[in-house]
Amino acid sequence: MSTLKGTLRDIRNDFPKGKFNLRLFIVYYFYSPRFRVLLNHRLGKYFSESKNIFIRQIGNYYKSRLVTKRNCDISYKAIIGKNLKMPHPIGIVIGDGVIIKDNVMVFQQVTFGSHGRKNEEMKYPVIESGVKIYSGAKIIGGITIGENAVIGANSVVYVDVPANA
Repeated sequence: MSTLKGTLRDIRNDFPKGKFNLRLFIVYYFYSPRFRVLLNHRLGKYFSESKNIFIRQIGNYYKSRLVTKRNCDISYKAIIGKNLKMPHPIGIVIGDGVIIKDNVMVFQQVTFGSHGRKNEEMKYPVIESGVKIYSGAKIIGGITIGENAVIGANSVVYVDVPANA
């Protein structure tokens, strides 16, 4: 369960090099779609885990805004590390059990999800630190993308990728 302190720490870590002040927050809020997507996700995740049904509805509102305004569907069950970079955050889909570590770059139309086979356990990818994933890539199944790996545009990845590959 997310705490308010942890959520605020995660929002602060979304700024470059952890630098944070009110002026920078306002600039990022109005001019950075990447920051807005992550802010909506982190706040929505916090609200959706509340015991109060009305506050959970705020979390659902944030989720619907993320889907309708940015075409992004990021599960609240996904674990996203600090400093996720999304230069063009349109059409990104991140499934339930996905783990994305620190300093990962994800371009538009990327999908992280399970294999989708019937009668099999749902397995989701783990993305290590420093990975770059270019436009249109699909990362499917219980695989691991190693540190500093690069996934090319329109790739379909369903096997482990070693570090620095």
